[in-house]
Amino acid sequence: MPDELKVYGSCVVAPCRPVLLFLKEHDIEYEYVEINVLKNEHLTPEFLEKNPKNTLPVVERNGVCISEGPAIIHYLHDTYRIPRLSKEVQSQVDQLISWSYEQLHWNIGFSYVYPQIYSEFALEDSDSNNKLIESGIMKVCEDLTTLEKSYLRDNKKWLLGVRTTADFTIASIVVVLELVNFDFKMWPSVVDWIERVRSLPNWSEVHKFHDDVVKQIREQNGTADYV
Repeated sequence: MPDELKVYGSCVVAPCRPVLLFLKEHDIEYEYVEINVLKNEHLTPEFLEKNPKNTLPVVERNGVCISEGPAIIHYLHDTYRIPRLSKEVQSQVDQLISWSYEQLHWNIGFSYVYPQIYSEFALEDSDSNNKLIESGIMKVCEDLTTLEKSYLRDNKKWLLGVRTTADFTIASIVVVLELVNFDFKMWPSVVDWIERVRSLPNWSEVHKFHDDVVKQIREQNGTADYV
C-alpha cells in the first residue's frame, strides 16, 4: 500500500522507543522492521540508501524516509493531523524533545553508559575512557538536577505541568542509566516521575527488551530498583 508507514528500529536503541510510544499512543498503524545493529544491519547498502547517517529510528512512507526522533515526531504530527497543544506549550514540548535527543542522550548514553558496556563506544585507551566516563557522570548529574529542580519542582507530576510527549521521550532516555545500576536517590522527584511514566499505556510493551536486560543485571548484582 502506498500510504503504509514503515518504522525501522532496534530494540537496543533507546531513541527508537519514544517514536514507537508516540505511534501507539495515537493509534497510528505501521509495519515495524527490526534492524539488528549488533550485526551491523544499519551499515548495509540497503539501509544506507534509506538513511546515509546510519542512525535509528527511521520512518518510511510513500518512498520518503525521515530520520532523527524530533523530525519524525514532527512529521507524524503533521502527516496524521494530530492536534497540537497551545503554541506556547507545544514549543516547550518540541524544545524538550530536541534536548533529549541532542544533549541528554549524548550525555547519558555516549558519554557515560555506552563506554562502560559496549566496546564499540569505549575509547581504546583505558585512561581516556575513564576520563570520558568521569566527565559523563558530571553531565548526567547536571541534567538530572535540571529535571529535578526546574521541571519537577513544587511536586509537579509532569515536566510541563500536564502530560505531554516530552515526558515519555525524556524518560525513555533517562532509564538508559539503569543499564549501569545508576543510583537515583539524589533525585527523588525524578524517581517518582519515572514511575508515573512507566504506568502509561504501551510503556511496558515498548521497553520490554530494556526491562528484561535491566532485570537480568540486577539479578546478577543482587540490587533492587534505583539503588
